[in-house]
Amino acid sequence: MNAQKRAEKTKARECRRAEDEMTAIRGSLDEAYCHFNDATDPDALDACIYEISALRSRYNTALKHYRQKFI
Repeated sequence: MNAQKRAEKTKARECRRAEDEMTAIRGSLDEAYCHFNDATDPDALDACIYEISALRSRYNTALKHYRQKFI
């Protein structure tokens, strides 16, 4: 029974960590969209688009892993 409780606590900790990671990525993505909306220089716009694309990929990957492991 003790091992089962440890396993449940470990899984809950991993779940919280995954949720925190997705929250952090989402915050970075929101910030990147704000930078995109404020950018006027074409090179800055390209950089924002690249960053948004990368963050969306990271978020989608984190979400996929979360769903596979915890749902």
